[in-house]
Amino acid sequence: MKTRYFTYILLFGFPLFGCQNRVAAQSTYQKDWTVLERENESLAFDADIKLSDAEMVLDKKLFQLRKKLLTETNQQKIPLFNSSFNEIKPLIEGSELFNIFQSMPKGGLLHSHSGGITDVKWVITAARKYKECYVYDQADNDQFIFGQLAFFEGGKVPKGFVNLNEKLNATPAFEKELTELLILKRDQLCSYTDYWIEFEKRFKRISLLLPYRPFFKEYYKKGFQDLVANKVQHLEIRFIFDELYDFQHGKYPLKTSITDLQDVVKEIQKTQPQFSLKLIYSSFKFLDPKSIDQQLETAFELKKEFPNIISGFDLVADEAAGNSINSFQENWMKLDALSKKYGVTMPLFLHAGESNSVFNKNIVDISSLNNPRIGHGLNLIYFPKTMELIKNQNKLVEVSPISNQILGYVSDLRNHPARVLLSNGVQCSINSDDPSVYGYEGLGYDFWVAFVYWELDVKALKKLVFNSINYSSLNESEKKKALPYLNNQWDDFVRKMNVKLN
Repeated sequence: MKTRYFTYILLFGFPLFGCQNRVAAQSTYQKDWTVLERENESLAFDADIKLSDAEMVLDKKLFQLRKKLLTETNQQKIPLFNSSFNEIKPLIEGSELFNIFQSMPKGGLLHSHSGGITDVKWVITAARKYKECYVYDQADNDQFIFGQLAFFEGGKVPKGFVNLNEKLNATPAFEKELTELLILKRDQLCSYTDYWIEFEKRFKRISLLLPYRPFFKEYYKKGFQDLVANKVQHLEIRFIFDELYDFQHGKYPLKTSITDLQDVVKEIQKTQPQFSLKLIYSSFKFLDPKSIDQQLETAFELKKEFPNIISGFDLVADEAAGNSINSFQENWMKLDALSKKYGVTMPLFLHAGESNSVFNKNIVDISSLNNPRIGHGLNLIYFPKTMELIKNQNKLVEVSPISNQILGYVSDLRNHPARVLLSNGVQCSINSDDPSVYGYEGLGYDFWVAFVYWELDVKALKKLVFNSINYSSLNESEKKKALPYLNNQWDDFVRKMNVKLN
């Protein structure tokens, strides 16, 4: 009997016991997996966002639209992930998702540059109306480059310049050529050269247009109107100050740029009262510390007189070619003294980490400075302790995905460093940087790219949009007006999209 019982246990008891162990192990595995998933989600930048029922419905609809887009591009053999922005721009514009993102309220554009916000086709059309506008149509030299535009009084036109309107009338094909010279494209991701040289040429070609006061006002009015039409309610420009002039009065004081922009904003506000503007006084990384001292003095002087429009200070230019942030540490140490002298504070909004190199350590300086927002921050992921500090300090990274691809920092946008930042709880916003130089307007393209390539959902989109106001340079009183407006616009967008996508 005992032998038979032992045989029964061997044959049936142990297998049953083993099965129970497997079930228990699977249950533990699933429990651990679920806990780990929730812990990962709790670390993400948008963990505090709770969606309404309507937002969750829209989330499912946008998910299906992206799935449909990816299926169709795959069936049509379109190399979506191996293409540059310029190659897929027509595809973006023809997609249902693009129409949605064009109509989505975007809050603020926190990272843009003077000379990079207004459509270049409009620039050519507007400039040729001035009889004083000329274009340089000779080979590049030390002073001018082919396609450079400028205003000159009659009889004072440098050699090599011809009247723009006459040139376009005589040679209509030159308009297309000039347009191409003002736009930086990246048609083949594998053929990277020094795009910064070409990038800076685009700015040089219009650099002599913008100081001409009549054109200056037209340029920014057009740029602001386009942004408002694209559902942008707040704008911050890294602004390079220059003395405006006209041929009747000569040069104007430096502050004329500010008063003229304020007048343009007031005009926009007649129909769009929510629109607002801040200027970040910007200088160049390639200058020496003594020159930056002078630039900081000027910035503080302007901020003292215009505290509600000058919001901070930045240094721009190619990080691989310019001085490091650390090389200006003596300048940064003088900020407190300058604040006491002028009675205003000057936060830094420095470009840092616009690089693929671990040897570029500009981003490391940011955690030690009064620098609430970071321009680009691409190589922040290479410095884990700095990334942790910036997260804990609640600083925001201004991300510009299309700019990063065109300038050669990211090829396949699925691999953009921002995805790592977002997953690790670093706050970000979406920006267009210099859209006119890249051949587009507004913020819709950048949101499309982020949504499709980074596999975002409505929760992430909402966080990115509201970050652009919460981390803006608007003061607390201004934010109390801007946030309710944005919230109403967002709710209206969700409601209308759910009806439209039924």
